Amino acid sequence: AIDALDPHLKEAAGLYKQVTQFDALVSPMTEEDRKRLIPLVQEEMANADRARLLSLMEDHDISEQDLHNVYQEATWSASADAKATQADIAGNKMKPELQDRITKACRIAVDASQCEDSVGRVLDVGCGHGSIVLSLTEEGLGNPDMYVGVDLSPEMINAAVERYGSERNGRTGNGRTFIAADFLRHDFEGEFDSVIFCSALHDMPDCLGTIEKAATLLRTGGKLIIIHAQGAQHVLGQHKANPVMVKRGLPLAQEWKEMIASDSDLKLELDIEPADPRSTREEREGYLAVLTKTL
Repeated sequence: AIDALDPHLKEAAGLYKQVTQFDALVSPMTEEDRKRLIPLVQEEMANADRARLLSLMEDHDISEQDLHNVYQEATWSASADAKATQADIAGNKMKPELQDRITKACRIAVDASQCEDSVGRVLDVGCGHGSIVLSLTEEGLGNPDMYVGVDLSPEMINAAVERYGSERNGRTGNGRTFIAADFLRHDFEGEFDSVIFCSALHDMPDCLGTIEKAATLLRTGGKLIIIHAQGAQHVLGQHKANPVMVKRGLPLAQEWKEMIASDSDLKLELDIEPADPRSTREEREGYLAVLTKTL
């Protein structure tokens, strides 16, 4: 897919990958270690790559978000059929201890759609091939038209529609909505009772921007739910292995608190703090952060 891009975008994507990998390599280093471990010629090449990248981005109006999404869409679209088929074989369930964590998060999302002030809508961001549709349904998301899923990959959305797009609400005649789009740029209609990111927040190009947008989509009292069954340490490992795809780790409890305290427009309250990486609690629970939209 990357080979099929316009020449300027293909070149920019290649440079973005090189610059991102270099920055991830040197960011943990002290200045002294960097001078000792990184040859001058490598620094010069990285600086030249960065200058050329910035020039391409300016000349062709390309954002860092665009370049991040190039790799996200290419990677997930290429693996869509295989991942969906693998999920079919497994009955759309993970290992029991991991599935229990996802089930808990889905129960919170569904409960928010069933209270007195609910609007009857759940948004699944980074929905892939519909990996948590079954879990949400089993936890009580009764009507298919209560569900909206969005994913950057058209191939993932095709797989989701094929598997879960035919069921209809007998009263309204409407079914589940699956949207192939960039979450940060898509204009969603109406509010949601819950917005859930299942193994998805770390794939977003802008963590804070993503959280800010999710908060604006929630009704007052709605729930923002971030779940990664394998935990924050697993995501840190992904970031270290592939910083182009995974730009950073998941927000930990202190970062959530600082984020909320420094941005009153978020109007979020932290209900469930996520477990710290490598902690006993993380081994038992994985990563789960739950926030409520306040007045």
